[in-house]
Amino acid sequence: MANLFRELRDPETGRWLPKEVWYRVRGAIAVFLSLAVLLGGGWFVYGKVHDAWLGYRTAEDYIDPAGVADVVVEIPQGSSTKKIADILLAADVIRTGKAFERVAASDPNVRKIQYGLYKLRTQIPAKTALQMLLDPANQIKNQFQIREGLRLSEVLTSLAESTRVSERDFQAALKNRAALGLPSWIGKSNEGFIFPDTYNLPLKPTAGSILKLPITEFKKTVQDLGFEERAAALGYKPYQVLVMASIIEREVGRDEDRAKVARVFYNRLEKGMLLQSDATVAFAVNKTGTVWTTPKERQSNSPYNTYKHKGLPPGPITAPARKALEAALSPADGKWLYFVPINLDTGETVFSETLAEHNAATAKLQQWCLASAENRKKCS
Repeated sequence: MANLFRELRDPETGRWLPKEVWYRVRGAIAVFLSLAVLLGGGWFVYGKVHDAWLGYRTAEDYIDPAGVADVVVEIPQGSSTKKIADILLAADVIRTGKAFERVAASDPNVRKIQYGLYKLRTQIPAKTALQMLLDPANQIKNQFQIREGLRLSEVLTSLAESTRVSERDFQAALKNRAALGLPSWIGKSNEGFIFPDTYNLPLKPTAGSILKLPITEFKKTVQDLGFEERAAALGYKPYQVLVMASIIEREVGRDEDRAKVARVFYNRLEKGMLLQSDATVAFAVNKTGTVWTTPKERQSNSPYNTYKHKGLPPGPITAPARKALEAALSPADGKWLYFVPINLDTGETVFSETLAEHNAATAKLQQWCLASAENRKKCS
């Protein structure tokens, strides 16, 4: 630095040399200007590249996982990935359906998305939207349940209470059978296909949209079970097997007994015997809450009275759940013609091949019923 200043002064007088100072200042300015041009150009190029990259990223997808505002979306039952993408796009949750479909294609968990209502955010990345749909915490729980073993009138009463849609509306919706989309082999009765399960209530519930949920689940279940093909393999029509499953649903309390009871009834049918199912008699006389019947009730002339009429009743007596459907399709191996529970608390049931064996088992049930006042109530 000292040498630099010596070069800018006269060695004899020590005075500044204006011309030398000017040369040095001009050189410094030139270097500074060159550097400024270089930096400015670099910043300009960076800005253009950044804008191009940002534009590329946001052309198909939003980038802020926080989003803009809350939004509620409804994912219908059985929606495909494309259908979900279209719904999210319409609600401005995602920027393009293509972005969501691409993210979903790389995540096998997309199949776990449940139908129902979800609280999401608008303008979020497709990946964030998928994560939110897979998180149960974001699902709005507004559910109703259809319990196993209920006849249709009980189901409609329960639905009216839990959904605030009138029974009259449900009955009207059931009359429009073409709109229900039922399998072609379903009979005229409305019993049998309002599948028991727990469902998420639609955003704007109507009788039709509510009934669509259990009916869709019924169709999916019979398809999964290969119902028509397996019924044919048994030598029965699918509707007959559905009727059988409905009887099993009402007659059997324990999982391990369903296939055995199915075998008892199939054996009786094949031998031309009366089914003698108390559950069908209870249905015939409109008795709910129990399958126990009286001798007088078993004299009913209803075609559902299998103490009087041979063969299966003309229609289901309830909507069977999957386990009863499976039992009707896969009866156990055995020659049993009779069954009777001998302990109503445990459900213990005796299966017999002869009437003598059955009478002995029935005597055990009678002993159990007489063992206490509480037991007598359960046997009435």
